[in-house]
Amino acid sequence: MSKSKENILTIGNLWHLCIVRWRWFAISVLVCLLFAVRYILTTPYLYTRTASIIISEEALGNNASNSSNSFNDIGFVTQKSKVSDVVRHITSLEVLVEVAKQMEEGISDSDAIEMAEGIQDRLSVEAEGANSNIINLTYQDSTTAIAGKTLSLIIKVFNEKWIEDKQTIIRNSSLFIDSRLRLLEHDLNLVDDSISSFKSRYGITELENVGNVYLQQQSNADAEILRLMNQKAMAEYIRSLLEDTSSQQQLLLVNSGINNNLIESQITLYNNLLLQMQSHMEYTSEQNPLMINLEKELKSLRKNILSNVVNHIRTIDIQLYSLREYHGETASKISSNPTQAKHLISIQRSQKVKESLYTFLLQKKEENEISITYKPSPSQVIDMPHGSGKPSSPKRARVLIGAILFGLIAPLTLIFILASFDSSVRDRSDVEAVDGLQFLGDVPFVKRRISWANQLKRFWKKSGSDPFVVRDGGQDPVNEAFRMIRTHLERHKDSHADHKVLMVTSDEEQTGKTFVGMNLALALALVDRRVLFIDADLRKHGASRLWHTPKEGLSDYLKGRTSDASTLFWHQDNYPNLDVLPSGMHPANPTELLNSSMFGKLIADVRPRYDYIIIDTPQANKLADAGIIAKYADCTLYIIHAGVFERNNLEQLKQQEGEKPSQLIVLNQVKMEY
Repeated sequence: MSKSKENILTIGNLWHLCIVRWRWFAISVLVCLLFAVRYILTTPYLYTRTASIIISEEALGNNASNSSNSFNDIGFVTQKSKVSDVVRHITSLEVLVEVAKQMEEGISDSDAIEMAEGIQDRLSVEAEGANSNIINLTYQDSTTAIAGKTLSLIIKVFNEKWIEDKQTIIRNSSLFIDSRLRLLEHDLNLVDDSISSFKSRYGITELENVGNVYLQQQSNADAEILRLMNQKAMAEYIRSLLEDTSSQQQLLLVNSGINNNLIESQITLYNNLLLQMQSHMEYTSEQNPLMINLEKELKSLRKNILSNVVNHIRTIDIQLYSLREYHGETASKISSNPTQAKHLISIQRSQKVKESLYTFLLQKKEENEISITYKPSPSQVIDMPHGSGKPSSPKRARVLIGAILFGLIAPLTLIFILASFDSSVRDRSDVEAVDGLQFLGDVPFVKRRISWANQLKRFWKKSGSDPFVVRDGGQDPVNEAFRMIRTHLERHKDSHADHKVLMVTSDEEQTGKTFVGMNLALALALVDRRVLFIDADLRKHGASRLWHTPKEGLSDYLKGRTSDASTLFWHQDNYPNLDVLPSGMHPANPTELLNSSMFGKLIADVRPRYDYIIIDTPQANKLADAGIIAKYADCTLYIIHAGVFERNNLEQLKQQEGEKPSQLIVLNQVKMEY
């Protein structure tokens, strides 16, 4: 039973394969280094500059309690935002397009946008921490001067854009306040005239004091009615603006005092979107999808605000109705007051409402004027643009180290893949891993240098490479391999004394069976063993052609042309202990000749005279010749071509116990790394 059929590749095997193929690593590292050097030489250097700014609480809308600095009571809802929103604003095309225009005067809008996109790619803006107002800006460019200048311009333009947007809101609010003050001033003049006429007509100089309890209740009701009427007046004005189609491009008043957070936040969002659309209109057309989306969003938001304002007015009306009923009940109790006093109180109430609203707007107007002259910067520079004078990209050391690592990993990966997917028999361990197979030895594959003279000789003789590698005193790996095979074979013969006749065969072509058989015969002859080599491959005559033997041989003996086969033996001059029986003339019926009794008689005659009889046979799995010869063989030398024969086929070579002839495996053409 097989010990293992898996293609196990240990770290030791992989290390050995890498050591043998060290040239792969050297060439790979050299090529990668050449590409790395070319990349370094052709890639322009980029220099990095960094700067840090801190965003003010006013820019984030988080300092509502500090009215002296933030002017929170000016009449606007301070828009609260996050540091991430500021980061996005800094990297927006609106800011970067202005930076591009300031860097290159006279640049067209399309070129400015393209330049801004390039700046955006090389710009990195990040908050220093989750709860920090500090923002770090990093920019890369071909020179340190341009990188530093670009960062400074980005910070400058961001501050200018923020102040410009704030000033736009303040100016539009001032226009609204002025128009409203004019209307209130006219209404107050009418009320004052009405009071003056009423007092003159009825001779009233001062209202008599009504009962303290009723007067206090009425005062409280008046105050609440006054507050609600202020809210309603502002809500009515906002509704008139929303319903007026001619004022769609006008900003709405924020923090108007209507005491509705939802409406105020929607108005703030509406103003921001309107400012954003007006800003985009400077460098894009109305057909731009962004502009269309903004218009749709503004229209939807305006509709929502109008709906919420109408609902708010209805709520105020309901509250006023309740308060007036309560006020009417209180007034009815003041039955002792003259009708003139009641009428005068009503007129004075209207006067108070208008005076309160007028005073409120005057205060906002004054604060607005102060805000116009007060221009706080939304950010403060902590670290000016700075950085190293060395280029930040490309990083030469990192590129070179990466090239070396890739140069080492690429061939390692290739070697691992090739070795992992190699399912052929690679070395003796693959054969020894299968129980039931007797391994005799392996022959390494060695490339031999051939001189020009030998090449010409081989060409004229039309023969392959020199098959005789075994030499007396030879120290090369192939000679040592055949000595090892010879030693193992003689040890096998010591335990099997009758194993003289060796049949050399294989299942595939070009496995080197003839090469192994011939050189094994030479190796045995060198140690004074009487060896007979029989070329029984009557179809190809491979050994006879390589040994350049006479044309007469085995086929002639089997045909009965001679009764004494020894007369056909060919002798090697340098190997007196070696005799060769050539294959002879090419017969028409090689299988029938080998199956005749003459072949068995030949083996029986030569067995006592030789220590070893080596028979070279055709392929065992395709021709019947090898099966016929096997009847006369004591042992089979089965030749396997390393790197070609599949490991899965080793199971088919296993013999049943006691089966004749016994089979010995010889692994040929084993690569030196294995």
